[in-house]
Amino acid sequence: MNRRLLAVPALAFAVLAVAGCSGQTRGTANPAATAESGSETSRSAADSAPRVPEPLNTANITSDACNTINAAGRSTLGLGDGTPRSTGNGPSCTFQEAADPGNQIDVTTVTANKNGLQDVYDTKANDAYFGESQAYGYPAVYAAALDDRKNGKCGLFVGVTNELAVNILVQYDHGAGASDPCSVAGKFGEAMIQTLMGG
Repeated sequence: MNRRLLAVPALAFAVLAVAGCSGQTRGTANPAATAESGSETSRSAADSAPRVPEPLNTANITSDACNTINAAGRSTLGLGDGTPRSTGNGPSCTFQEAADPGNQIDVTTVTANKNGLQDVYDTKANDAYFGESQAYGYPAVYAAALDDRKNGKCGLFVGVTNELAVNILVQYDHGAGASDPCSVAGKFGEAMIQTLMGG
């Protein structure tokens, strides 16, 4: 079952995690942080997620998630041009594999959440798998409510600033990516960071 992202009501921080199957997604809410003088109130009190080494310029991807990867990155991964769409969680983009359009990667810039990877860490108890990783030196987490990796589906969140994460959801039915979808997600994450760094 493929999982998409779910926004939660205002006045609470949206907490997202990737899943697998039926296009449904889950989300829970954390209580709003109590304002304290001199403290950082935009992040959870239990601040367990790793910080990004240096916040990236995300202006292009908060308006169009298809800008998360440049032409060189798409070519390396064998992807065609992305198809943008709007969601309640932020701008999203679907990239299809040029040789097999049945294989696709859905990317969402999760602007609905304000705590970056911390929101993913806050719901890790609900995930069937949760694995810390990195994408070109930036913190990342493989996570899903259902473990559908053996069926070509893998979700990855990458922190691009301490307040913003990007969700990469691989759904490959054929080829090498179907047997190891998380490697595809990781490669997309690496190419995305290099794109945002201007490389």
